[in-house]
Amino acid sequence: MRESTQDIAFSSASALLVLLVVAAAAGFVALLVMPGLLDRLRALPDNRWWLLYREPQPGSAPLALWRIGAAAAAALISLAATFRMRAIYRRESSPVLPFIMVFFFALGLECLRAGAAVLFATDAPISISILFTRAIYWGRFAGMLSLLAASLYCMELKYRTFSRIAMGVPLVSFAMAAYIPLDRTLFLVQLTWKLGDEQSVWFVNLAIGALTILTATAAALTRRSPRFVRLAIAIAILVSSRELVSFAVQPGPMAAGLITQAAGALLCLRAFKGGDAKRGVPRRPAG
Repeated sequence: MRESTQDIAFSSASALLVLLVVAAAAGFVALLVMPGLLDRLRALPDNRWWLLYREPQPGSAPLALWRIGAAAAAALISLAATFRMRAIYRRESSPVLPFIMVFFFALGLECLRAGAAVLFATDAPISISILFTRAIYWGRFAGMLSLLAASLYCMELKYRTFSRIAMGVPLVSFAMAAYIPLDRTLFLVQLTWKLGDEQSVWFVNLAIGALTILTATAAALTRRSPRFVRLAIAIAILVSSRELVSFAVQPGPMAAGLITQAAGALLCLRAFKGGDAKRGVPRRPAG
């Protein structure tokens, strides 16, 4: 029964990821084909990084298209990584893998930027496109908290069952995303609405990311295994790639984000390749 539930969850998440990629492609085509839509995305301000903004500049529309394409590419990389991790999980049953897969699934929500762009360009009700921004941040928090949970498991913290944590991550992330204040007057070239309390969100994001990297590093040092060293490096790379995927709009940084995402996925796969019984990767607790 448990395996059947896991298969259903994995298949549903994979199907949703594919639908998000298709929706992003449809939004990309709509912006190119429908007259006037792309022009309405010109001269949007750029959130270059946390708390750093650049004034609206002519020619923002091509950057928006690059942003949509990068989101779809990140989702496709995530889909390939999760299918491979699922095959490994069938053999190893390590609780670390499902949380890393949640991180990759959450990246697929970046594709909602395409829908937000179309809604903004068509003068749709702001409340609808704001929901897309909240969903994107929900995925961001869920992905980061999942990586943190994976790092904690590497430290061999004894949980009674990882299913409770798996259910808690999306709920906590939903609460965080639902209460983020948003500025309804400023739509960014990142195709999200500007945060109303960016400092608080930045602090939470920084705290989760730093704690995740430090915990993974501590696990590598205490376990003294090359496998955990690779996993710690992979987690640090994935945290960095998440930042690039969130903020980059220029082709160069976006390509760097996609490359680091793929590199992090490959390192994760190498860390688990060969079986946890031989390599010391923590197994799923009983019960």
